Amino acid sequence: MIRGTTVRSAAKLAAPRRMLSTATGVTKFTTLSNGVTVATETNPHATAASVGLYYGAGSRSEHTFSNGISALTNNILASKATPGVSLAALNAREYNGVIAQVTNDNVALAAETLSEIINHAPEVVAQANFGAEKAKLTAEAAAVENDPNAKVASHLVATAYQGYSLGLPIHGTPESIPGLQVEDAQRVLDKQLVSANTVVAAAGNINHDQLVESLERNLKISQGLKPATQPATFLGSEVRMRDDTMPKAYISIGVNGEALNSPEYYVAKVAANVFNSFNQDSTVAHYTSPKLASIVQEYHIVDKYTHFSHSFADAGLWGFQAEISNVGSIDDFVHFTLKQWNRLSTTIGDAEIARAKNQTKVEILAALNTPNAVANDIASKILLAGYRNSVHEALEQIDAINTEKVKQWGRKKLWDKDIVISGTGQIEDLFDYNRNRNEMAALRF
Repeated sequence: MIRGTTVRSAAKLAAPRRMLSTATGVTKFTTLSNGVTVATETNPHATAASVGLYYGAGSRSEHTFSNGISALTNNILASKATPGVSLAALNAREYNGVIAQVTNDNVALAAETLSEIINHAPEVVAQANFGAEKAKLTAEAAAVENDPNAKVASHLVATAYQGYSLGLPIHGTPESIPGLQVEDAQRVLDKQLVSANTVVAAAGNINHDQLVESLERNLKISQGLKPATQPATFLGSEVRMRDDTMPKAYISIGVNGEALNSPEYYVAKVAANVFNSFNQDSTVAHYTSPKLASIVQEYHIVDKYTHFSHSFADAGLWGFQAEISNVGSIDDFVHFTLKQWNRLSTTIGDAEIARAKNQTKVEILAALNTPNAVANDIASKILLAGYRNSVHEALEQIDAINTEKVKQWGRKKLWDKDIVISGTGQIEDLFDYNRNRNEMAALRF
């Protein structure tokens, strides 16, 4: 049996040692003559580099009948094979990207490859095997629906922003994909792949000026303004996909969260980490600190849960996602969780906030553990928020958060606010919407 003293001693021994180098460099920015923004972050310890060309699009730029066309177009652009360059497609709700992963010596080759693809994007799409690419996209969409956790997460966004393009699934639907045509892909390129809507982001052991010089020489892209997006409004609602043939219940509950450019972006992150996550199969499950974890594990109320704070350009979702095999305890778990949420507005303690702040810092740093992750973070923040904080700035903003700020945020965003619910599997014990909505406040306060 692993005892607490053993775990703490091991942590103390490991604390002074750095097991891998962390990229905390300054992000450099340059605007090319064609209007494209180039942003890089150099890490001299990196053994590889990632160079990506990202543009605002994603499912948010689509409508019901064209849903999936952004992902399909981007997959085609990233399908070109080039020796020495590993290409990958990144598809998200609000942007897409073609990413080249190379050794540090081949950064110029990566820039040339991306330029070649973008310069001839209409021809690349026209010459593609559109039927085969649609079959691949259909498989990607099916994979989301076949994964209960991914399914619940996708439908949570869909019900929160129903009626808005932000709620559309990233990879499209079985109904929309068969109707996609080459002309639809060409319209995506004409509208979205323009200079003001494009960012080239790179990370690794690279030279910013050399990358800029290569892109200035090779990248040709249409001039144009960033397309406007329809604002999305949060709607308290629920979606239930009951399936009693599944072995567990998978549920998620969320509230209206913070956008990427919100001044309370990091407050929401800290608030989520007050409850953090729990996994009964973890070797350190019994040493999980949050009070909610102590409550649920004694009676095996839940197998695992995680709290999240997801942010979009002008909207956000804050909540939890859980996996429950003891399907008769769903209502118990929801009750205890939402009552803990009440504490964020009333009785949360300084020690809990201090721990949550440290966990938020670790979460941010751990997410930037590869050149690819750093490049993706740079591009997404610039495209959606217009700027990107350095790691040092982010940590300083987290340090400035105190207990009172979290309580104020809880009273503003959680106390007696509408919720969204998504669930699949054996969810008979997931009670009706109004029952759960009423848990968002407590009469004793």
